[in-house]
Amino acid sequence: MIPNITAALESVLGSWADGEGIPVAYDNIGFDPPNDALYLISHDMPATPFSIDLAGDAVVYPGVYQVTVVAPAGTGKSAARRIAEQVCELFPKNGEIAGDGFTAWVTSPLQYSPVSRTVFHSVFPSALTIGLIFQPEPSHTGIRRFSS
Repeated sequence: MIPNITAALESVLGSWADGEGIPVAYDNIGFDPPNDALYLISHDMPATPFSIDLAGDAVVYPGVYQVTVVAPAGTGKSAARRIAEQVCELFPKNGEIAGDGFTAWVTSPLQYSPVSRTVFHSVFPSALTIGLIFQPEPSHTGIRRFSS
């Protein structure tokens, strides 16, 4: 089973953004960005999974999740910075994120980068490192217990 970590992360972000009335652009889903309002862009960057036990049963699925706050040019930085800070608060370091049959946790604090500007937008990228360990039930690990 390869856990769908992205769905769990996007669920957290999407629920919050819906409550705030902020549109979110997700990978490979059609999106028409607003010309006159803030919006978010969700990106996931999975890395190569690896095992942390000799049996190969406890697998870590590392990766980076980035949320970009995009503000229309000429609207200043304050509102976008406030949104970026709120996104950071959604994913606190060591915070757990429940998924379908797994729990992921944030392994580094989320922080936003300095603003970058284009003619049309100001952009605040925010990134965090996510770790997930998936380990099957002990009866499936091949570990045998001996009685004394």
